[in-house]
Amino acid sequence: MARKSVAQSRLFQIESLDLRFSNGEERQFERLTGADRGAVMMVAMPDPDHVLLIREYAAGFEDYVLTLPKGLVDPGEDIITAANRELMEVWGWRASY
Repeated sequence: MARKSVAQSRLFQIESLDLRFSNGEERQFERLTGADRGAVMMVAMPDPDHVLLIREYAAGFEDYVLTLPKGLVDPGEDIITAANRELMEVWGWRASY
């Protein structure tokens, strides 16, 4: 798999991935990653039958959408601490694991 950075803002980086699948098909994908700091996205489940979503503005849609809670990792944080901080900010809850 070949990977290269194709664009970067102050918050995110876009990587291009050249992939070859087991059936021989080749595809190029792009993915958004957190710039140097990293990022987290949580699937918050208060019980086995429910997932918590947030409504936030999505510039690409120019509208509000339902999405999973997410955010950047702050300097000095590990990903678990960042995920818990983001859950506290949007839901007022901490994860248990």
